[in-house]
Amino acid sequence: MRFFPIPGDKVFPEGITEGPGTTFFVGSMGDGTLYRGDTRSGAVEVFLPPDGDGRGNICGLDVDGYGRLVSCDFASGQLFVHDIATRTLAARRRLPAETARPNDVVVHGDAAYVTDSHRPVVWRLPVGPEVGEPEMAADLSQAGAAEEAFLNGIVCHPNRPLLLVSAQGEGAGLWRVDPADGSASLVDLDGYEFNADGMLLTVAMLYGVTNRGETHDDVRFLLSAARLAPDWRSGVIVGELSLETWDSPTTIASVGGELLVVCAQLPAMRTGTAPELPFVVAASDFPRWE
Repeated sequence: MRFFPIPGDKVFPEGITEGPGTTFFVGSMGDGTLYRGDTRSGAVEVFLPPDGDGRGNICGLDVDGYGRLVSCDFASGQLFVHDIATRTLAARRRLPAETARPNDVVVHGDAAYVTDSHRPVVWRLPVGPEVGEPEMAADLSQAGAAEEAFLNGIVCHPNRPLLLVSAQGEGAGLWRVDPADGSASLVDLDGYEFNADGMLLTVAMLYGVTNRGETHDDVRFLLSAARLAPDWRSGVIVGELSLETWDSPTTIASVGGELLVVCAQLPAMRTGTAPELPFVVAASDFPRWE
């Protein structure tokens, strides 16, 4: 197991995504800083400091097909698109809702799909040569999702715009969402509560950082793995791994064949107590479930 220290005393990292080669990007919930790390060198550096553009509470991240980093600012309801090569802001878009909490994002082709933790909605941001305006892609309440569903993690089918979206709140579970027609249905996992924060899709498996517990004080974090049916309407849980050795893991990524886990230290952020420095991203081998 390896650890990649993140510089800064109020990082509270939440989102992560793989970049080119052995690089990865991490966002700060504490002040909106964007970081770039390299699993080969072990270094993590400030990629973009907060610069007054409205970034203050970064959660989900992904890289589009034009070399741009798309990030979600949870508190402000905004999406940011930065050119990676020039480290410049390409676009800033506010979700078209009175209150929106963009949590996680996945890019497929020329569209970025974003979960909203305020209400059960998935948004679509056009990310072609030009960045467009966000629009609603699916309203899960039409399929029975609760208003307090707290949508979080999201992944996309490798070959077509078919989404898996996790809900952590009321009626927690995993949703199959087709943004082509806005339809949605719960994935049948034989009663298993796949209430993932971040998720990772590999060729054979869906991984999620899930949790168990009635309150913030007794929550237990798990890495859950499901093998999905070809149509994504059902799946089988093949393993669970306790993540108790890490402090409040939120999400995961695969970089250079390693599993990267973000250690957010959420209890310290929630209570205002001093975090344990440095903040870290942990790296380990994948569990042998596949």
